[in-house]
Amino acid sequence: MSAVSKSSCEFCYIDIDINNHRSNLALVSCHRLSCFITDAKTDMRRTISIVHLSSSHCQTAAFVDATDSRYGFSSKDLRWLGGSELSRLSDLMSMDHEWNCKLPPNRKITTRLSPHGGRVVFRLYWDTAPLACENFATLCTNGGSSLDLSASGGKKPKIAPVGECGKELTYRNSKIHRVVPKFIIQGGDFVFGNGSGGESIYNGKKFKDERAGLVLKHDRAGILSMGNSGKNSNTSQFFITLDKAAQCDGKHVVFGEVISGMETIRAVESFGSSCGEPSVTIQITDCGAFTPLWTPGAGSWYDRPDSESYTGITPEFMIRPRVGILAPTKQAANKFQAALEEYASTLLVVADDIEGGDDSIIQASLTPLDNFSLDMIVAAPACAGLLASMDLPSSWIEAARKLPGEDTVPSKETVFLVAKPVDALSTIVNSSWIGKRPGWVLSGSFV
Repeated sequence: MSAVSKSSCEFCYIDIDINNHRSNLALVSCHRLSCFITDAKTDMRRTISIVHLSSSHCQTAAFVDATDSRYGFSSKDLRWLGGSELSRLSDLMSMDHEWNCKLPPNRKITTRLSPHGGRVVFRLYWDTAPLACENFATLCTNGGSSLDLSASGGKKPKIAPVGECGKELTYRNSKIHRVVPKFIIQGGDFVFGNGSGGESIYNGKKFKDERAGLVLKHDRAGILSMGNSGKNSNTSQFFITLDKAAQCDGKHVVFGEVISGMETIRAVESFGSSCGEPSVTIQITDCGAFTPLWTPGAGSWYDRPDSESYTGITPEFMIRPRVGILAPTKQAANKFQAALEEYASTLLVVADDIEGGDDSIIQASLTPLDNFSLDMIVAAPACAGLLASMDLPSSWIEAARKLPGEDTVPSKETVFLVAKPVDALSTIVNSSWIGKRPGWVLSGSFV
């Protein structure tokens, strides 16, 4: 039925945008979009989806790009502006005659990338619930890039196929329609966007519950499970647990788990309500297959103004490295977290809190690396000796063999780093394998 499989889609991701943060930060102007609509004679469906994303804002990045000389900004790129310049933007946009007329009422001026990123990565349980996994993975990859990593780049993604409902069979641009704090967040209804619709990839039909998935428990936050309206009624809706949810056990098919991006999930949770209605718009702006060592694991999209692009923008994915912090004490770990929290996703491994000696500390550090939940480990100088006993997990070696090209395995020196808190960010940018990866842009590079 589909091209996805465990080998090509053991992991998938969704990119979540909260309260239109992406469009408020940067995109083309409404005038440019109007021209785009008039000139485009083909591919109307794709054109409409772009307009829906972009037409309700005035775009801070576009303002900086267009008025840098007028106001003496230090750069045409919003990401390079300093704090004093960023603090002036709201007043400048409000007082500028040309741009003020484009401001909708009560518009919030957005000047920074999302502080929690937006990408959530899942491991799918193909051996437990193959139907649910195939359905989810296909809806993630439809309309996206080719699963063939050896294919030449630069090709336009194929438009997602249209289902029986008349809507594209993809999670891209669908909503997270239900958020209940300490319970679940739910999405996947790309038909109506309110939880009353949904369609599977199996000719639009509802598919059966898989017993092995029903047996698994919703015993912690981060469980990925099928939404349904009763027995054997699975379509495209899914939910992610925010805590233990024993009331779902035996009724919903568990088919995966979050391996990174819980900070994004928690940010979504903060806009939930007891009735489930989110207080702001929460949208899946992108989704696809996550290929370890090939696909960025965390970050958010920045639509850079580009006068040479037909749409007026060039989307760039701003990567937030997923960093394991190995520190001797909680106090030292907190210093690293404070230094990196705006530019990286961090997992703290505190040596003093782990029983069992060095072997247990090493195991606690390597397990999330082995599971592709982390991109690297940064150790405090006091823990540098522990890094000598660490090596790249076998899962990384195996994943690298599946990638095109040579030298796809990061060197040990670019994965296990030593730094003080004050130097941690520059060490990641300049010395890690992610910082050295051609074509990858780290959010911490603009400091």
